[in-house]
Formats: sequence, structure tokens, C-alpha cells
Amino acid sequence: MKYIEEIPKPGQIYLHRRLVLSLVLVTSAACAQGQETQRQESPRGGTANMIVLPTITVSSQLPGQENGPVHGYVAEEVTVGSKIRTPVMKVPASVSIVTREQMEIQSSNSTSQALRYTAGANGERFGGFGSQLDITRIRGIDADYYLDGLRVVGNPGSWLPQIDPWTLERVEVLRGPSSAVYGQGTGGGIINQVSKRPMDEMERELFVQYGSFNRKQIGFDITGSLDEDNKLLYRFTVSGLDSREQVEAMQHRRLYVAPSLTWRITPDTSWTILTTYSREPSIPDYNSLPVVVLGLDHSSYPQVDRQRNFTDTDFSDSSRSQNSVTSLFEHNFGDGWSFVSNARHMYVSSDLQRGVVYGYQVVYDQPWLKGYDEITPSKVNSFSMDNHISGKLSTGILEHTLLGGVDYTFGRLDSALYSVGPVLFNPYGEDYRPHIRRDFSASQAAPWKSHQEFSRVGAYLQDQLAYDNWLLTLSARHDWSDTEDETQSYSPVVRSTKQKNRKWSGRAGLGYQFTQDFMAYVSYATSFDPLIGTDYKGNPFIPVEANQMEVGVKFHPTGSGSLISAAVFNLEQTNVKTTDTQHLGFNNQTGKIRNRGFDIAATVELMPNLNLVANYTWLDSRVVSDPLYQNKSPAQAPRHSASTWLDYRFTGLLAGLRFGGGMRYLGSTWGDPGNTFKVPSVTLFDLTASYDLHYLTGHDVTLSVNASNLTDRKYLASCTSEMYCFIGQDRVVTATLRYWW
Repeated sequence: MKYIEEIPKPGQIYLHRRLVLSLVLVTSAACAQGQETQRQESPRGGTANMIVLPTITVSSQLPGQENGPVHGYVAEEVTVGSKIRTPVMKVPASVSIVTREQMEIQSSNSTSQALRYTAGANGERFGGFGSQLDITRIRGIDADYYLDGLRVVGNPGSWLPQIDPWTLERVEVLRGPSSAVYGQGTGGGIINQVSKRPMDEMERELFVQYGSFNRKQIGFDITGSLDEDNKLLYRFTVSGLDSREQVEAMQHRRLYVAPSLTWRITPDTSWTILTTYSREPSIPDYNSLPVVVLGLDHSSYPQVDRQRNFTDTDFSDSSRSQNSVTSLFEHNFGDGWSFVSNARHMYVSSDLQRGVVYGYQVVYDQPWLKGYDEITPSKVNSFSMDNHISGKLSTGILEHTLLGGVDYTFGRLDSALYSVGPVLFNPYGEDYRPHIRRDFSASQAAPWKSHQEFSRVGAYLQDQLAYDNWLLTLSARHDWSDTEDETQSYSPVVRSTKQKNRKWSGRAGLGYQFTQDFMAYVSYATSFDPLIGTDYKGNPFIPVEANQMEVGVKFHPTGSGSLISAAVFNLEQTNVKTTDTQHLGFNNQTGKIRNRGFDIAATVELMPNLNLVANYTWLDSRVVSDPLYQNKSPAQAPRHSASTWLDYRFTGLLAGLRFGGGMRYLGSTWGDPGNTFKVPSVTLFDLTASYDLHYLTGHDVTLSVNASNLTDRKYLASCTSEMYCFIGQDRVVTATLRYWW
């Protein structure tokens, strides 16, 4: 039941027209080609024991297949570092790839979980939200999420868009500023989610999963050709989820459908349409609780039962839906030159109807919690388009790989907040839930409400120069950003503001390859991001600016399954968006933060079939310019974090059996901006075991069992103030059956 009418969908038809127009233009260019299409081999031809992931060179006649399926843990080539296909040993930046195989082995149920074993990434600082909310920090700063090279636009303070990992081929991570080619963004870096694409050979996969908290999930994936000439390829991916959660009376249900179609217009031209449809009629919302009832900060009060739901469960009814249409067009002119035109329209709607806990009050020598009921409807319409040309040429002794392009993003965002309360209640008693009179009339008369429209245009150039063993990457970009905002801050008065921002950003990276296996580099990069959203008082956020100096090395023995990298960095960012310690769901901005540190990432084939993934990050995060928190460390920023994963595939009599396990160390963090108390560190263990039943039955069936937080450690993921702390994820055990045919 919904208590407030939905916000209308402004501009949805307008945005669809823009996408249709872009598709018509692409079709017109495509139909001018008249060559025959060549048949492409299936990329799923690697052996089960391979670790090295060569990008699919057999399909060089088909643009864009570098994002196709790969096998193992190590990628030979990436696009996330430069927007075009580049060997990982020639990218003067710190990058990581999480492949489809790694996600399946570790049973990742969200992109955040997929990054558990990635250096510098902290994706689960809100604990139990990890499966339905992707907010990841890289090197202590929130990263920007992308899907197939285009930014995913969300509404701050509400449920952000989320991509089902079952529909992803891999996840690419770039640490540090990336505005020079990817556009306006934070200094933390980007997380690019790469969708599964249609393939020409028939492949079908079905999985069913059952696990802790009565988790039930099923997924189906089929791809192949619609004609004998393999000019029309299709893919249909779908998953369904129904699960309870570790906090009582919570449920997560989702249907996610992702059909896609590729048209090989000529051997040098392809056009792919990717669509997604997601409906989540039930989304869990875990409690944030004051630190005094969780046993921290030298509290003399007993701990509450963390599995209790301290909200009005009869009122809670949150949901989310999202749709998207993506167009990926690429044409190869020959001689190393190509044109790419990508576009997406995405619509996201979320309705949060939930009970929340905002603080406490001591009653009869015990802390009683303050309960509220809230309704937060939110709508986001966004359109993005990126067009670029790339190619190779020589000027004397120099070899150039050039990239030039223009991108555009438009968005309309609407959100509101209606609340009633507070009501005091005893979290230790038998009746531990608040009883609130749901009269929203006063809140409706003076709500918090926001409507934003923004448009952004960027033009960029990049030159990757090579001379002998020297590599030089130079990138420059200019952005034009316009934002209009109308806000009510618990008042009938509407406040209107406009912002116009113009900014240059760039990157310079110099590398030297001592051998084919070893490279050292130094880079400097800047970024610029006109933030979306407003603070609690309705003030629009001012743009974030960042710069980073990085020195690093990479080691990748030729033909091996090993890649080791290390980097030292100094990252500075102004106007950083931080959690509002007084108002849950809102953010403030801090003057200037300096993050120094180093990270090490290693993926090593210790011996045939024995793989090691190890990461360590040391981070010194400090506020260097702010009237309130000068020389303090931001909350939720661990100084030390580390992870290690080891798995082994048996041969001989035990062929088909695979065991693996991992350790994740999450260092202690400050629990508030004033650094008055700390959240303790925690070490978590994960385990996996699987068996390929092909060795017994002759059918391609695999049974696997995974356990995260194996010892069921009770811990706090983080706190943003003494009033708001987030419970860590309990032990989760799942059994998964996969069948290919």
C-alpha cells in the first residue's frame, strides 16, 4: 500500500525521442555499408584451466568484441584506462578487472560484492545493504558507476540504479581521476560494468540457487544466431530472486530481464541494442542504530538484538523499478581507424516507504530509540551519448594512437521526503517496535522536495605516443555543465537556483617498459564533477575538483597467468560529498580532503590450477581544509585493508573438484567526522567448493557451495556518526546448480 501518490515522470517522452533520433542516425550510417559479413568463431573456446584472458582477437572483424567473454582472472587488454582497447601493460594507471569466472566462483550477488577482492575498493561499508545498494569507495572517495562505458545516473539519498551481476561479463575498475576521457566524475575513479553481448554460436545456461535466509534465485541465459549468415545475433538473460534477510520481516524480490540484439551490418560494422527491465516489489531496508546500543564507544548499555527489526513493519513497503535501452554502434574504416557511437536512455523509479531510527533518548536509565515513518518517492530520467573516433598513425619515429570525441548527458531528477514522528520506544522490551500515527498532512504541507535538470557536454582528445620503450599518454577535455534546481526545504516556499560551470581537465602519463614483462610509470590526472542533488537545507552541491599524482609498476610475465601491480598515490579533492551526520539519507560537503597511500594487487598462478589473488591498501585520509574538521580523518575510511583468495582445481582421480577460500581484512575506521570513537577492525573468511558433474554424468553440470563470513562474525560495517551505525553482513551460505547445453 502506498500513502503518497507517485511523482509524475517528467520528460520521459522527450528523452525517448532523443534516443530514437540517435538510433535513426546510426541506422542511416550503417545502411550505407554493403559488404558481406564474415562468420565469427565462438569466444567460448578457452580451456578450463587457463588463467590468462586474451581479448578475443579471432573476432577482430567485429568491432567491440573486446568486451566479450573471457576465461580466468587476468585480462591482457582493457578499455577502462583509455576508453579504447589497450594492453594492460601500456596503461599508465592502476586498473583491475573482475571477470565473469571470478564472480561465479566467489558467488557475487552484486557489483559491490564482486569488488571484495579488489585493491582500494570498499563497497560494503553499509553492511547489509550490500546486496541491493552499490556505493563503492576507491582510495577513500566515492567512485562513479558506469555501464558499457556510459555513466549511470542516480538520485542521491534514494535507491540508486543497480545492475544484476548475472547480466554482466566483467567489471572494470580504474583507480583515480578519469575526467580527461570519461567526463565529469569524482577523484575516486570509475567502475565500468560490462554487459553480456550476443554471440554467434548457440549457448544456453541455467542456474538455480538456494541459501541462507531462505534465498531462492533462478537465472537463464541463451545466445545464438537468428540467421544462417550470422548477421543477426541475439541474447536473452533473465533472473528472479526471492529472499528473506538477516533482519526479521525483511524481504527482497526482483525480476530482471535483459534482451539484446546485434546486427552485423558488414564485416566492419556492427550495431548492438541492449535493453534491461527490472522490477523489485520488495526491497529490504536495514536498521541504522546509535552506537550506544551496539556496544561501542565504551557504552555501559547492553547491546540490542541485531536481528530485530526496530521499525513499523506494517508500514514498510519499499520498491524500485528501472528500464534502459542502450545503443552500441561501431564501424571500422580500416588501417586502424574506427568510429564508435554509444547512447542510452534510463528511467529509474523508487518508492521508499519505511520506518527509520534517528537517534535515542535515555528513559529509566536505558536508551530508548526514536522512531519515524518516512515516504521517499524518487524518479530519474537520463539520456547519455558518446561519439568518438580513434586510429593509429606515425610521425617520424613516433607511433600515435589517437582518440577524439564528444559526449552529452541530460537528466531530470525528482525526489521528496515526507515523515512523521518521532515516537520513543524501548528496543529491549517485548514490544520493541514503534507505534506511529501515520498522519502525513503536516509533512505534505511543508515537505522536503527537489526537482533538478542538468545538461552536460564534453569534448576530449587523447594521444598515446610510443617511442622505443617509452610510452606517453596525453589527454585533455573541456566540459560545459548547466544545472537548474527547485527545492522546498520543509517549507511551502520553492527555492530556485541555476549553475553554469565550465572546466578543463586532463591527464599525463609517462611509462617505460624495461622489458615486455615489466613497466614503470608516473601519471598526473585531474577531474571535475558538478554534483547532482542538494543538502538537507536545499542548497545545491557545488562542483567537486580533484587531482592525483601516481607512481606505479606492473609485472606480467609473457604468456603467464600472473599480473602484479603496485602504486603510490597522492589524491586531493575539494568540496567532497560526505554523509550528513544529523540527517540520514542526506549529504554535506567538506572543504578539502587529501588521501595518500599505496596499493598492491597481485593475481598469480602459483602452479598449474592453483591461483592466488592478493591485495593490500594503506590509506592516510585527512581533512586539510575545513572550519570544523581540520586535520581529522573522514569516517568510513580504513587505514589498512587487505584480501587474499586462493583456489585450486584438482586433476587426476579428483578431476572436476575445485576448492577455494579467502580472507578479507577491513581495518578500523573513525565513526564520526570529529574522530571521537572508532569502529573496530574485522577479519572475515569466505569459502567455496564445487564439482563438475561432467566427469560423472557426461553432462555440463556444476554444483557449488559458497559461504561468506564463514565464522558468522558479528561486526559493524561502519558508522557515520554516533547516531548512525550499520550492521555487517552475517554468514551467508548458498548452493548453486549450473547447467549448460
